[in-house]
Amino acid sequence: MAQPQLRRGRRLALFDSPGLSDSLRKSLNLIIIAGAFGTVNANITSGAAWTGFLRSIQANAAALGIFAAIPVAANSVQILISYAVERTGRRREWMLRAGIAGRLLWAVIGLIPYVIPMDAPQLRIVMAMVFVALCAGSNAVISVSFFSLVTDLAPIRIRGRYFGVRQVFCLVAGILTGLLVSMLLDRMTGYAGYTIALVIAGVFGGADIALFALCDWPKMRKPDGKRGNLGRMLLAVARNRQFRKFTLIMTYWGFAVNVCAPFYNVYMLEVIGMSYTLVTLLNQVLPNVITVFIISWWGRRMDTHGSKPVMQLTGLFTMVYPLLWLFTGPNVYWILVITNIASGLLSTAFDLGAQNMYLNAAPDVNRSMYISVYLAVTQLFGSATGSALGGMLVQNVLPGLEALGWHIAGMTMTRYHFIYLISGMLRIIMILGLLPLTQEEGSKTVGLLVADSAAEIRASVTRTARTLAMTARRKLARRAIRK
Repeated sequence: MAQPQLRRGRRLALFDSPGLSDSLRKSLNLIIIAGAFGTVNANITSGAAWTGFLRSIQANAAALGIFAAIPVAANSVQILISYAVERTGRRREWMLRAGIAGRLLWAVIGLIPYVIPMDAPQLRIVMAMVFVALCAGSNAVISVSFFSLVTDLAPIRIRGRYFGVRQVFCLVAGILTGLLVSMLLDRMTGYAGYTIALVIAGVFGGADIALFALCDWPKMRKPDGKRGNLGRMLLAVARNRQFRKFTLIMTYWGFAVNVCAPFYNVYMLEVIGMSYTLVTLLNQVLPNVITVFIISWWGRRMDTHGSKPVMQLTGLFTMVYPLLWLFTGPNVYWILVITNIASGLLSTAFDLGAQNMYLNAAPDVNRSMYISVYLAVTQLFGSATGSALGGMLVQNVLPGLEALGWHIAGMTMTRYHFIYLISGMLRIIMILGLLPLTQEEGSKTVGLLVADSAAEIRASVTRTARTLAMTARRKLARRAIRK
């Protein structure tokens, strides 16, 4: 891939885009910028700030699991939304109206502590759940419309590189957001800091969707012949063996990951005793900075070797990530620096590869239905179920194991360590046993990916060394002339 240029004439060029029309290039660039705005919303509403807000309104571990499950469970309505989109062809109107309204609701959530009195904590939690569910329903509309649009716009020949560039912008936005919000929360006590953070999330989330009004939306492709009903569309998806297999495997993966996902921030804030700033630096800023420099490289690997071998290679770390948390505690958390560096190098590439796999497996006709089925099944039966069950285990079951006082490598096992252990064992089954069963047309082997990547790295190091040596010789020659 040619290096992205900041300007090509008067035209903004964020990625290598020869042969694309000005209109298409503008739309793709707007989607990249919108992604950065959306990341501000996502980081605040799923990071340490959101965890702190929920704890401040007295949400326990079981409630945390339910809050984590609501957004992904709401994606089950994507099937009905997709059917309506396919029937009407009005994905633009659906996304803009529902998306902007839903994103702005986060500002309303931030005001709950000021509207509902402190002596009614359960009412606060219930109201927060209601508004989160409404936001999640809005996100379901956004997801169907967004992926339907972007797969029509981004040519498959540059899709890996394009999403890599978009990911860089999102990561930079996430780094800045994480730092600023965490510093805000460390300096402001009470509810004020959380309210300001959630209002910011609502404003930037609304701006994300508003930018799509400036994009050129192509007409949706309709099936030839008789228009299908919901049953026919779902039957067509179910009969697609490759798509069905990948969906079921990624459903299992969503469960394995999310059974412990709600408790990383809780563990760092309440068990280790870190500040919001330190949590953000370790869990968001550090891995995101690493990813900024590597994600485009992984995008090129996916374009040349396929997404499956990239997932298999990077998954070797992803499967042991929660197991490394077993060796952390209040006085031993240096290992989190290493794990988050490795996460920045590898984990985002795994997620990007999974996204490319299901987008490429979805055919042009009724694509939004394929996407909505994938997201609904993986997130409802995988992610949401995992989060809810994880919350119940941490609240009601694992404290009994914690009371036994078991030790690993000198570390006392807490309820959080046990949930990390469960997640790690489930992930190992996925990466070593299930992922090899997936299929991707034209993909190469992991061995060839490693060999070609190693050769490219060696060649790059050699070129750099030669350049440095030549520069040094020139400096020495100039000094000799001066003497």
